[in-house]
Amino acid sequence: MIRTLAFCSLVTLLAGCSRYHSRAQGPFAKSDPPAPYGASTPKPLGNQSSLGMASSTPVRPTLSDERPLVPPRTDDLAPAGGTFSPPDIDTDASMSTLPPLRKRPDPKSGTMPSPFAPKQPNTEAPATPAPTAKPLAELKTVIATANTAWRAVDTFEATVTRREINPQGASTSEVVLFQFRREPMSVFTRTISESGKGREVVYFPKKHEDKLYLMLGQGDHKLFKAGFIVPPVSPDDARVKEKARNSIRDAGFEKALTKLADTVTKMEAGKLPADTLTLHGPVKRDEYPYPLTAVTQNLRAGGDPLFPKGGSRTYFFDLKEKSPSYGLPVLIVAADSTGKEAEYYLLEKVKLPANLTDADFNPDRLGKK
Repeated sequence: MIRTLAFCSLVTLLAGCSRYHSRAQGPFAKSDPPAPYGASTPKPLGNQSSLGMASSTPVRPTLSDERPLVPPRTDDLAPAGGTFSPPDIDTDASMSTLPPLRKRPDPKSGTMPSPFAPKQPNTEAPATPAPTAKPLAELKTVIATANTAWRAVDTFEATVTRREINPQGASTSEVVLFQFRREPMSVFTRTISESGKGREVVYFPKKHEDKLYLMLGQGDHKLFKAGFIVPPVSPDDARVKEKARNSIRDAGFEKALTKLADTVTKMEAGKLPADTLTLHGPVKRDEYPYPLTAVTQNLRAGGDPLFPKGGSRTYFFDLKEKSPSYGLPVLIVAADSTGKEAEYYLLEKVKLPANLTDADFNPDRLGKK
């Protein structure tokens, strides 16, 4: 009987201890600490400090045996000139959730986007190359022919079209009847174009002093009408210089052809660059029915007072045999350093000889036919 009671007491004691253990109670149960470290406060994760927890909701750490959906960040750069390679990841598990990788364009492909696409070839037509200079001996022949022809001229007459940028920067244009005598040097001009029509100039320095005798043309003066004869004036007068690019003392081709001959001599001696004068082949101009032989003079900065920044002047010689103007430069065109035309002189209807006398260069001729 006593054994039976002892056994029942032992069974009852063991059952009570089992219930306490299942409820986390009893003398061996672990209780949560009071606030702020109670059950409402998240526990630090991993190596996180308990003072740096961000929220009350614990974040589930990534288990070491789980594959990441986003590949880890890498500081490795693609090698220069090569293609970009993504970091090693399990493509079976993650590539289906990532956007497709964009490959670096192939430089050899014809459909590459900028800036990897190769530059397209230049489809513009190449600029026309400058004419090749002829041998210096041939250039000397052309200049010598021109000087010989000019020295044979005593008197000549021509219709001259003149366009200039005057010293004031204004553009002037006129067509004149031009009469010239070599000895004694004499000049007569009459404007036959609408601008300045009727203007006449006489210059005969040996007999009538070094003076210009002038009769006004249409539009020349606000107060005086066309036909008014002004007092004689010097070619050096400021009123004359501001309207004329060249002095009347340099009328004719003496000065220009002498300079060309001197230039050829200096080129031959190596004192001037080979490109100072360039002889072109026959050039067709609209002004003449047949080709003219052109010689271009390269005007360097400071070499010509009329072209302080440089430019070019091209002489077009008439080398057609039996032409009245054979050997002479019947067209002269000059441009400044920007290529803008500054001088244009065209000779047409050349008459050689013109059989001019002193009476043709007498100031009394002004206003008379």
